[in-house]
Amino acid sequence: MLIDWFTIAAQIVNFLVLVWLLKHFLYGRIIGAINTRESKIAARLAEAETKEKEAGEQLALYQAKLADFEKQRDSMLAHARLDAEKEHAGMIEKARERVRSLETKWQEDLERERNAFLLDLRGRAATEILAIARRTVADLACLDVQQCAVQTFLEKLRLLDHDAWKSLGPGELLIRSAFELPEDTRAEIQQTVEERLETPVSLRFERVPDLGLGLELRGNGRRIAWNSESYLDALEQDLKEALEHSHVGVP
Repeated sequence: MLIDWFTIAAQIVNFLVLVWLLKHFLYGRIIGAINTRESKIAARLAEAETKEKEAGEQLALYQAKLADFEKQRDSMLAHARLDAEKEHAGMIEKARERVRSLETKWQEDLERERNAFLLDLRGRAATEILAIARRTVADLACLDVQQCAVQTFLEKLRLLDHDAWKSLGPGELLIRSAFELPEDTRAEIQQTVEERLETPVSLRFERVPDLGLGLELRGNGRRIAWNSESYLDALEQDLKEALEHSHVGVP
């Protein structure tokens, strides 16, 4: 087989020309494009790395904030729970105080009503006792008792001082009694009054059934008396004052 050295040389020359042409017209551009693309890729990689780093930092920041929020949430929940417990305890205490206040008021009202009832009951009892006493005195007002009342009245007249007699003044004097006085009793009263006044006296006798057991002497707007009704009236007044000013308690 013969080797065509001319053809081989021509092909070598053509290859070298092609290489030169490629290097002169295309290689620089291709290299430049490749370098530009590599630069862009490197820039994008750097940017991506930067963004990844920033994303990592943001993620770490968010995670830190999330952890802080979790802590704050737990703290807020704990405070809220504590405040709720305090509020609940306060409401319970207020309710208890209200119940105690209502119970105290109820006890006071009950005590007042009870005292008022006892006071009214004692007042009624005192009134009934006085009424019984008056009826008893009226039932006992027989002749002997009347005579005793007259003697007691005369004794009081004899014990009156001079000023008391002078206060009765001049003029007619009135003798009032719950029962009709016999003539001898009237005469005895007349004599006693004249002895004390040391002068004749005009006496007028009057029967007053409501007067009670006893007698009274009236003159110049003044009155000298002794009767059971005056004692009962004084007793009734004392009972009223005692009931009004006393603290009614448990009998």
